[in-house]
Amino acid sequence: MILRPPRPCGTISALQKGYSQVLCQTLSERNSEITSLKNEGENLKRDNAITSGMVSSLQKDMLAKDEQVQQLKEEVSHLKSQNKDKDHQLEALGSRLEHFRSQVIKATYGRAKPFPDKPITDQQLIEKITQVTEDNINFQQKKWTLQKETQLSNSKQEETTENIEKLRTSLDSCQACMKISCCSHDLKKEVDLLQHLQVSPPVSGLQKVVLDVLRHALSWLEEVEQLLRDLGIPPSSPNKGYWDFFSHMVA
Repeated sequence: MILRPPRPCGTISALQKGYSQVLCQTLSERNSEITSLKNEGENLKRDNAITSGMVSSLQKDMLAKDEQVQQLKEEVSHLKSQNKDKDHQLEALGSRLEHFRSQVIKATYGRAKPFPDKPITDQQLIEKITQVTEDNINFQQKKWTLQKETQLSNSKQEETTENIEKLRTSLDSCQACMKISCCSHDLKKEVDLLQHLQVSPPVSGLQKVVLDVLRHALSWLEEVEQLLRDLGIPPSSPNKGYWDFFSHMVA
């Protein structure tokens, strides 16, 4: 056994101090490492939770996508079925249109085809329909014009008949005046009434001729009455004028 001389107290204190510093530094490093590991563990837990949530969300999205894909497949199948039905409907519609076209051709051209060896084009059919329509419109216009002219003719005939009756009534009144009173004053009233009688052609022409005749007769009667008054021959009565005198002259 080797005996060593005892170390001085200052050396021991220095060693203890150095050891304490090393130990403190080691503990500090261990604490830092523990803190870092804890933080890393927390981050890993958080990342794991996020990843789990993302995985769950992705699983839900995948399930929803699968459902959408299945729904789209069903819709595509349904649309294909509908397209088949639309194809049948289009075929039926085309058949109906062709039948309607043939009926229009028969109604437009009649039984005789204009081009026996050639089919009628749509343009030819449209032109023919336009021509038939215009002919029908012209016929209806002529028919309406004829009906209107007939109505006007009937109305004109009725108006002429009424005017003739009015003129005949006025002439009867003039004749009665000349037979009863034969007075220029009364005859002038009848002539004025006849002059203001509202009649239309051709009766108005006859009215003018009658007025001319009556005016000449009125003028002659006025001259005769004046001549008789100048001769001192009074009228037989105020109502009859010179009727008695003319009657005796005729007799």
